[in-house]
Amino acid sequence: MSIEQQLRDKLQDCAEAMEIPSEMQERIQENSYERYSNEKYKAKSTLKVRMVACVLAVILLTSAGIYTGPAVAAQIRALLNLSGTEDLRSFVSKDEDSNYTTTNLYADEISGNKTAQEVLARINRGFPETKGFDIASAQIAKGINGGTQIHQFNIILIEKGKTFEEPHKEVVANVDVETGQIYFVQTIGIEPFAPHASKLQDSEAIAMADAFLKQLDVRSDGYQPEVVAADTDKVQGKGLPIVIYKRVKDGKEMFQVNLQEGSTSVAFFSSDKP
Repeated sequence: MSIEQQLRDKLQDCAEAMEIPSEMQERIQENSYERYSNEKYKAKSTLKVRMVACVLAVILLTSAGIYTGPAVAAQIRALLNLSGTEDLRSFVSKDEDSNYTTTNLYADEISGNKTAQEVLARINRGFPETKGFDIASAQIAKGINGGTQIHQFNIILIEKGKTFEEPHKEVVANVDVETGQIYFVQTIGIEPFAPHASKLQDSEAIAMADAFLKQLDVRSDGYQPEVVAADTDKVQGKGLPIVIYKRVKDGKEMFQVNLQEGSTSVAFFSSDKP
């Protein structure tokens, strides 16, 4: 059995065994980051391309929902269903509802891409320390994913001089290429974050979520925040806080901020994204 097939089977088993998407995300990130670090200074290989697919799976699926473990696992398996014949620079993911191509960008393409530069500028304004970060990965995904037409720019920034295996600061962003609208942003080790998220009072969680949105220049006026808990802390019986922002005029859920230990992220539900 090829190494690629063994890796795909292992990730499939992990996805099927986990019921909590946050745990699923952590497990896939660990596999992805390990592969990235091992291959970073080597020549490009087909196995490295499969690692990038794992990273992309995390970016595209993190915002899929907190309470839909089996569905997310199925999507991850679909994302990893690569034929092994694609060019090293681009690869194709296909299933019954998806058919899209992900292309890795070169440095000059990132500097010449308007959307990429706008995303970087927005992150740098909100979190000035990221101006010195390295670009660990940048891709454009275009086609159909889950039955929906996509054209997305995905980027991962990491603290300069650090690897994914050691404590580090990191930013992950996923936006629409044509409009620049945000789908998902996650910061790791960058203020504001909760050192003990499960111990936050509702008012503290909302204040921290509002501060995070402000740094990303996302307006929260006109929305009503509501704190819920993801059932991730089974020992203490209290989950990590999730602040869901509902539109005041109709109560529709529009986006959510997830507060984790040392990490904060925002994911949008609707096409009406800031």
